[in-house]
Amino acid sequence: MELDIYGILLASPVLVLFLMLGFGLLVGNLKIAGVTVGAVSGVLLVGLLFGHIGLAIPTASHDIGFLLFIYCVGVQAGPQFIRVFRDDGSRYAWLALLTAASAMMLAVEAGRFFDFEPGLAAGVLAGALTSTPTLVAAQDAMSTLTSMPAGYSVADGLENLSSAYAITYVFGLAGLMFFLTLLPRVLKIDIVEEARTLSEQKGFGISPDQVHLRAPDETPRIRAYRIDRDVPEELNDPRFDFPGELQKVKRGDEVFTPDADTRLEVGDVIAVIGLHDTHEICRDRLGPEVVDNDVLDRSVESRNIVVTRSDVAGKTLAEMPFGGGHQVWLTEITRSGVSMPRRSDLELHIGDVLLLTGPRSKLDELAKALGEAESELQHTDLVTLAFGIALGVFVGMVSFKLGATQIGLGSAGGVLLTGLIFGLINSYRPSFGRLPEGARYVLTQLGLLLFMSGIAIIAGRDIVETFTKVGPTLALAGIVVTLVPVTLSFILGRYLFKMNAALLLGAISGAMTSTAALQQVSGQSQSMAPMLGYVGTYAFANVLLAIAGGIIVRL
Repeated sequence: MELDIYGILLASPVLVLFLMLGFGLLVGNLKIAGVTVGAVSGVLLVGLLFGHIGLAIPTASHDIGFLLFIYCVGVQAGPQFIRVFRDDGSRYAWLALLTAASAMMLAVEAGRFFDFEPGLAAGVLAGALTSTPTLVAAQDAMSTLTSMPAGYSVADGLENLSSAYAITYVFGLAGLMFFLTLLPRVLKIDIVEEARTLSEQKGFGISPDQVHLRAPDETPRIRAYRIDRDVPEELNDPRFDFPGELQKVKRGDEVFTPDADTRLEVGDVIAVIGLHDTHEICRDRLGPEVVDNDVLDRSVESRNIVVTRSDVAGKTLAEMPFGGGHQVWLTEITRSGVSMPRRSDLELHIGDVLLLTGPRSKLDELAKALGEAESELQHTDLVTLAFGIALGVFVGMVSFKLGATQIGLGSAGGVLLTGLIFGLINSYRPSFGRLPEGARYVLTQLGLLLFMSGIAIIAGRDIVETFTKVGPTLALAGIVVTLVPVTLSFILGRYLFKMNAALLLGAISGAMTSTAALQQVSGQSQSMAPMLGYVGTYAFANVLLAIAGGIIVRL
């Protein structure tokens, strides 16, 4: 009996969906010219193939995926969106606005010049910017249209949108990375020197007073030593910056916590917490390592702590009780999902997540002083998630007439808005709408891939026909929509705002919502400086590009 695999796939859309995700993720792990294909690109490529051969997936997966994705984007951007706008946000807001507005106008004009069918211009905008929020909003707006040009249906518009997105996405991804690499060379800008200059100005580099902020190569450990020789004078000098932390001292039968006046003596058993170098010093200059449970505290651990206290926001890392002198090390700091440089003058923001390593008792104290331990926030508030999305869909249904045009946020805009608001509230009140980083990552990625699966299946149905008919003009329009906004943003940032080139290229990557471009720029500059610019524009770009996607469909 011959097994009809194709017939089985036709009869089981759910099976097709998960096969598409699995194969797409495998393709996404491949590297081409040293660049990882990526999960989104992999699912898109596999989905185009599946759609081309006539396979289908459940329609609901596409709709659920885009709602989960756009809500999580709002939650992640919420804490930073308002702050960036209020503080140093003007130049980042202008860069994001210029990118979104110029790209939208170019896509509209390209559609008019080449007489594109409905949906193609919106697809070019989303694909050229590799912007999923744009695509989500455009699809949502297209599906709610009550009238279409003669001879076209909403289904035709959605297929055109998906096909144009798929065709222009490749250059939008690879072309942007290449152009941002080429631009400084053409203008004879030493991007490495620019990053180094910014590092000196902002303190990104590691200086002696910043060593305690570096991420350790290994977890700090606690060990005990018996002092069997005269203690070097400098170790008993309060001014000496001991690289570790004396936690306990045992002198005879007495065990006590040392203070600034404590002087070590021969015969003392001491417990020291620190990194490898600290323990080397102790072994070489104090005495042998011993096991003494009277002084050893085995509670050293690593914990994520979320900044939620307003009296902490605005303070620098140098003002925080981190480092060898405080028994606690700052291993990593993330802001809106982006790892930030651990420099001493970096200001803390509400919603920052600090990965700290130290004794449990110290971490408990810091959790109360800074905000909340993420371990206490691991429960995902699915009730708020469900009602947040439902409220966003309802808000998106509200519209009003402006002339002959119906104006409204649409589902994408409404859900994005509620995500922003709930994310902002959660940063101040972690008990409201808890969505831990791990859960948010899974929901964002799953939602994105489910949504992309639907896009790929729809685009694959007529990708060959569309490419044969208007492929070259779509590709040309995509190149223009990718490169012109980048060039304009660079001119604005470099020559009007006088921004550092490394910071500016990171900001442009954020304005294009391209993490791949950020990685390329960071590698090129040999610095973490571009990340700061990326964070500055990213929150604005997600919102503005989603709005642009809804507007372009209605023009």
